[in-house]
Amino acid sequence: MKSKVIRAVAAIAVSCALLALLLSRLDLDGAMERYRSAEPGWIALASLLSLSVLVLRGIRFASLSDRAGFGVATAAVATQVFLNRVTPLRLGELSLPLLLRRHAGEDTARSLVRLLLVRLVDLAVVVAAIALGAALLARDGSAGDLAPTLGALLLLALLLATYRRWIRWMAAMSSAAARKVGVARLERALARLEDAASQGDDASPASRAVLVATSLGIFVAQMAMFAALLRAFGVHLPVAGLALGGAVAQAGAAIPVASVGTFGTQEASWVAGYVWAGLPLNDAIVTAVAAQVITLAFAAAFALPAWLWLQRRSPREQAADAAPAR
Repeated sequence: MKSKVIRAVAAIAVSCALLALLLSRLDLDGAMERYRSAEPGWIALASLLSLSVLVLRGIRFASLSDRAGFGVATAAVATQVFLNRVTPLRLGELSLPLLLRRHAGEDTARSLVRLLLVRLVDLAVVVAAIALGAALLARDGSAGDLAPTLGALLLLALLLATYRRWIRWMAAMSSAAARKVGVARLERALARLEDAASQGDDASPASRAVLVATSLGIFVAQMAMFAALLRAFGVHLPVAGLALGGAVAQAGAAIPVASVGTFGTQEASWVAGYVWAGLPLNDAIVTAVAAQVITLAFAAAFALPAWLWLQRRSPREQAADAAPAR
């Protein structure tokens, strides 16, 4: 109990510190005027683009699943996205395998292995966008500053090529440690994860193609959504700057930090990315705060009906989805 309280206090402190640091640099009067004059048409367009991101995510995970169809996969992803926004250390990620098990009979360990693959692909796309955007915006043509990003991209390529091997190795090592300290339940869970990673790459070529295509589509749709949000507040960036700033914002928000969801971390990464892309600091902070509030509202608006739909499905529908695949 004491450790949970300490973690909660630390998470609140991190989020508050980051937000306070950003807001201390903000012209509050000017920011409030810009919020009042935001163009609703661009925000409406951003909501449609956010919905398209959710649909693509549902298609992606349905294509990787054994039993979950598009409806169940999309509803589970919608719930997961919202939980990721409000839980520390991205613990909301674990809701997707659990929801797919409950409502479609998916194996939790296999879903977790696939989720790790999806996140690696997403991260590779983001890092590639950072490298490309930085290269296009570089004034002196030097690639020296891109070396760390290119190194990270090569590392991600290696991790993708061997992801089942290192997942299996990490699960085996963790399972052995859990056995030594006598945590039997954790040991069994890690053993199942090791078995799932040992089963080999059972994804069909079509599933791999869908994974790559939807991951790229998700990134493009997210960048378009960011562009619409920026335009709502009178900010316009070239494609290279938009890709660079948005990719850094996504990468920073994806880091598992002991904060209250993405509060503070998303704003800080948004500001860092778009200032790097050439946006004035005040504009970056104004749009960062707005993007946090608006996209959180989108996530909640999608998650609530998705969760209610999952809970209200009839036993027959759940049993049909959980039936063994033929």
